[in-house]
Amino acid sequence: MSRKTQYAVRPAPEDRRRRARRLLLVLATFALLAGLVLWPFWRLAGQFDDLTYLQPSRLYAAPVRLYDGRAMSRDRLVRELAADGYQEDEGAEPLPGGTYRRSRNGVAVRLREFLTPEGAPGSGLLEVTFRGSRVAKVVKDGAPVAAAWLEPPLVNTFYGPDHEERRPVALAAVPDDLVAAVLAAEDDGFFRHPGVSLSGIARAAWVNFRGGEVKQGGSTLTQQLVKNLYLTHERTFVRKGQELVLALLLELRYGKPAILEAYLNEIYLGAAGGVNLLGVGAAARGFFGKDASQLELHEAATLAGIIRAPAPYSPLVHPEAAQARRDWVLHRLAALGRVDRERIERALAAPLGVAPSPVFRRRAPYFADAMAAEAERRYGIDTLEDGGFSLFSTLGWSDQRAAQKAVEDGLAAVEKAYERRSKAKGPLQAALVSLDPRTGGILAYVGGRQYGASQFDRAGRAERQAGSAFKPVVYAAAFENGRATPASFLEDSPLTVRLAGRPWRPKNDDGSFHDWVTVRTALERSYNPATARLALQVGIERVVALANDLGVEGELAPNPSVALGAAEVTPLELATVFATLAAGGIRPPVHGLVAVYDRYGKPVTGAELPERRRVLSSQTAYLLTSILQGVVDRGTGRGVRSWGVRGEVAGKTGTTNDRRDSWFVGYSPNRASAVWVGYDDNSPTRLSGARGAVPIWGRFAKAVAPAGGYPAFDQPAGIATAVIDPTTGLLATEFCPYVLTEVFRSGNVPDEVCDRHRGWSDEWAVFDDVGDAIDEAADEADRAGPRERRHPIRRWFKKVFGNDDEDEEEGRDEEGERRDEEEPPFH
Repeated sequence: MSRKTQYAVRPAPEDRRRRARRLLLVLATFALLAGLVLWPFWRLAGQFDDLTYLQPSRLYAAPVRLYDGRAMSRDRLVRELAADGYQEDEGAEPLPGGTYRRSRNGVAVRLREFLTPEGAPGSGLLEVTFRGSRVAKVVKDGAPVAAAWLEPPLVNTFYGPDHEERRPVALAAVPDDLVAAVLAAEDDGFFRHPGVSLSGIARAAWVNFRGGEVKQGGSTLTQQLVKNLYLTHERTFVRKGQELVLALLLELRYGKPAILEAYLNEIYLGAAGGVNLLGVGAAARGFFGKDASQLELHEAATLAGIIRAPAPYSPLVHPEAAQARRDWVLHRLAALGRVDRERIERALAAPLGVAPSPVFRRRAPYFADAMAAEAERRYGIDTLEDGGFSLFSTLGWSDQRAAQKAVEDGLAAVEKAYERRSKAKGPLQAALVSLDPRTGGILAYVGGRQYGASQFDRAGRAERQAGSAFKPVVYAAAFENGRATPASFLEDSPLTVRLAGRPWRPKNDDGSFHDWVTVRTALERSYNPATARLALQVGIERVVALANDLGVEGELAPNPSVALGAAEVTPLELATVFATLAAGGIRPPVHGLVAVYDRYGKPVTGAELPERRRVLSSQTAYLLTSILQGVVDRGTGRGVRSWGVRGEVAGKTGTTNDRRDSWFVGYSPNRASAVWVGYDDNSPTRLSGARGAVPIWGRFAKAVAPAGGYPAFDQPAGIATAVIDPTTGLLATEFCPYVLTEVFRSGNVPDEVCDRHRGWSDEWAVFDDVGDAIDEAADEADRAGPRERRHPIRRWFKKVFGNDDEDEEEGRDEEGERRDEEEPPFH
């Protein structure tokens, strides 16, 4: 061939360039089309991180803190553990996770993993030794410690609409036995394929071709994850193609360890307690009551066996099928050589060992709703559902149980005794709130009788008239402004005030009046005209302003009727008022949340609580507390003592018109609790505060009382005491028949000596001509309490002339009912 011919068949340089450009254009077009097709899948795979960490938010009660010397018995610790889902174990060492064991003088518990309110993780072996009813020694993981936390009790779980329970675990925390069992059961070639198994696809394709439809998927573990995260469960060729593409892209983008961790946290493992269990962490809690990191070989094989068919192999519903499937997984592990034969034999011989721990909790629903609102208000969290937040609260779980039982039993008792024929549209309701006066933390919170029937929160949202429970505010204003002392006299007689052109005539419930009485007597016996007069002297505007400072958030009309409890308040507000008195006049910031963490365990920054604020002098708070102690010891609230409540307690009853609302609010230095009883439709009841609220309060106060009873109130500086004659309010002499020790603000102690009783002849004249004065003195003495003492001369008269108290007129409380000791308590 000639050179010319050879050159003729070669493409010209221009042709070569043209062909190259065409090839590049084709390749670019193909890349663009491929990118357009694959980009949505790549972007979908990018959502992998968010999808694999979805979990419900959880609300926890305050954890129990154990330390040397703490008042707690062995049996109480066992109750706390059992209430939180821990199981008793009497087997050999080592103690399995999520279990406890009792000894003669102690308890050993293998704690599950948990987060503390301080953000530090907790777990390990805790050994507690007791000496009587106190903790003697605390040992953590073999070493003595000053203090240790128990796992905080789960109070509420906030699920999304699908009710999916997740407890994500890191791959490093998953036992090797669990990883081996899952791979043996589902994908033993996981670490060898690129996300899809060609042999599996070929096998499935042949089955599907013969059947004419998609019957088998040949899915790898990665494909199962893709299907659960991104796709539907329909069996079509298109969906199968999407699954293959996403599986390849997921492996390319994230790698094997991340995919395996996501699979273990997202795989569906059945249901327990009405929620769906996703992931081995949730399933370990739901089926075995322990963390995934604490699973033993036979338990790991059980979970791995469930994956193929969670319903038929559920260890809760079909234990025989679950055990058979477990044994298959164990034999598979042996065949693959992943576990030695000796361990396999021990696992095959082990019982199924199901010990479920409730994963869904709604144990204080009214409180949970209130805390959801607080989380939004203070932390900016608009929804808790599937948010993965951990909320730590001030709620005492043992306190909450006692409160719920007190409400349940108390309502049943009063209905049986008094409310059998009520015509109200709904059932009798109650609310109970208990606060720590020192911090403002909510210790117990009951918003109604049955949450399933009514979600309305009566503790924090129901505004009801306070009745006489509001009166301490009036007396606090009078003490604070120097208008009165506990020994001052008030006139309890008919009173008329013009309101909007209409007369207002306050009277006592039984229609009686008591002339001149001391401030102590007026408040202990809850006399209405005397209190109204004092409020008018102080100024209604000052009373309203002080009520707002003490804790009443709502707007109060400055009408005289406010002094007698016409003001509408919530139980939470009224509890705050009395908590301020308990704290010596310092208003605590009422709250329920102490810390919030996000799904990654990082703290969520929230608005700081207000500082504790002094709104009342400590001297005024102490004077008022002294009188309110008398309410409990001998006044309208004395029924509290019939429940066995010991120690120093102060409080006040309250009853509104037609007995529509029954109240008792009481406090000690370490607790202030309010109880309300009534009907939602404001129907009248037959219940006074003493009948309706006091029995519930007494039940609760007895159940949560400290060992040895409630502590004493500290007397602040600026308080003095003096022995006075209760009929004159003046300093007592040796001739006064009755005397009592009264408290005063320093500088307000009487400086005059009683001149009513001057000698033997005068004392006899009092008996002969003014017998009623003696009766009144005896009446005052009955109210005076533990500081009162009978004068020696008076004891001599009693010895000679007999018991002059026998003809004493029976007193009545503020509701016109006979004294509470004449009414049997509802035990």
